[in-house]
Amino acid sequence: MELFDQLHAWHWFVLAVVLFALELMAATGFLIGIGLAALVLAVVVLVLPDVSWDWQLLGFGLLSVALTVGYKVFFRQVNDATDNPLLNDRAAQLIGRTFVLDADLDATGAEMIGDTRWSLRCAGRINRGTRVRIVNTEGMVLVVEADS
Repeated sequence: MELFDQLHAWHWFVLAVVLFALELMAATGFLIGIGLAALVLAVVVLVLPDVSWDWQLLGFGLLSVALTVGYKVFFRQVNDATDNPLLNDRAAQLIGRTFVLDADLDATGAEMIGDTRWSLRCAGRINRGTRVRIVNTEGMVLVVEADS
């Protein structure tokens, strides 16, 4: 069985294609580095066909780790870059908004803002009917003060 005595370039190429196809379905980014390692090894074995299978597997393992870590480090900054950093932070989106209190607020309370009931916190007492401004957030609690 000469087929399994030596790993050929086409073995690595098929593995790379399978890994890239799985990555398309998973979309995690984890298999990209491993697929690239298989592709690099396919080229290496194509150029140097006498490399033994044990050295090929060692190279594949080392390249997989190096390229996966390299991918995560390089693309993390690309993936984290956004033109709307508050997209998933609903509380932070409300900072600066003003509204009129429907009930007295004595250090803590709650108020409907839009379609959500928010917990409120303030420094002292604010009476019903006072226009307040959201100045900060503490988790999902909105910090308000009387609008001047």
